[in-house]
Amino acid sequence: MRLPTAPDGSRGCSALARYTGEPISGTAGRTTGWLLVEHPGPWRHPAFTSPGLDKAVVSRLAERIAGRDIKPQLIKRPGDTGRAGAGQGTRRAYFVHVSRTGPWVRQVDFTDLAELLEYDTTAVERPRPPAFGTAVDHTLYLVCTHAKKDPCCAVLGRPVAAALTGGRAQVWETTHVGGDRFAANLVALPQGAYFGRLEPESARRTVAAFERGVVLPENYRGRCSDSSAAQAAEAALRERLGAVGVEELTHLDEEETSEGVRVTLGHGGGLYTVSVATVEGPECPTTCSALSPTRPVHHRVTEIRRERSEASALG
Repeated sequence: MRLPTAPDGSRGCSALARYTGEPISGTAGRTTGWLLVEHPGPWRHPAFTSPGLDKAVVSRLAERIAGRDIKPQLIKRPGDTGRAGAGQGTRRAYFVHVSRTGPWVRQVDFTDLAELLEYDTTAVERPRPPAFGTAVDHTLYLVCTHAKKDPCCAVLGRPVAAALTGGRAQVWETTHVGGDRFAANLVALPQGAYFGRLEPESARRTVAAFERGVVLPENYRGRCSDSSAAQAAEAALRERLGAVGVEELTHLDEEETSEGVRVTLGHGGGLYTVSVATVEGPECPTTCSALSPTRPVHHRVTEIRRERSEASALG
């Protein structure tokens, strides 16, 4: 594979995107339901064609989620490159529902992949958690390290995953989450918060802050529960406000206008309207394997207006 090369000589789609300063806000793929299945690998692309997975079971799981708002992912412990008897022993699956109002995670342990067919996979689309599985009350951090999808994800993701191990946070390597050129990518579930262009040190700061309930704005891509415009609006307001709580910004309204989208957000008793325009970016390879460059859509914030002061809101 001939990797894209930036004018400074750095190679890879992520290096080129960094060089050109392509914005990362508003780029989290919109997904409500997640199915995470532990499988140490090696991973192929598509992920569920990886060796060691029961093809008949995978086919039935694929039928159940076809056309639904469910994102299937393989996960593994950081640094686990595959081992003899990888399909043996107890493994873990997570059923995850992402939303701003009622996110939830259910954990299921299994020894045979066919056991997952006993559970209603479509439950992850619904706000009410199912009766099966064990409730999980901590955040899951997924770092994309899917080499077969894009070498940037592995080269930049693996050091990030390694840097996050050994602490209190529960970290997994995962298959493709979207946005190869923004590697290293991290997703926090069930909040659905995406972060990109992470390096080991910035990843440690990001996760440490998130564990305290705070979002650092520097590497924030958006929440996968929201539209791209709302993601860009929230990211821009967080950049303006600084490090504030995960749930301190409330999404109140979203309205199409002649110039784009107007998003209304709440924070600290005040209301903010954020105007977002949709623009075509310059041609670029969106992945290292792209056969030809494309023009990705960017969501550019053109104005942030505070509509009401905290004092008037309280009065």
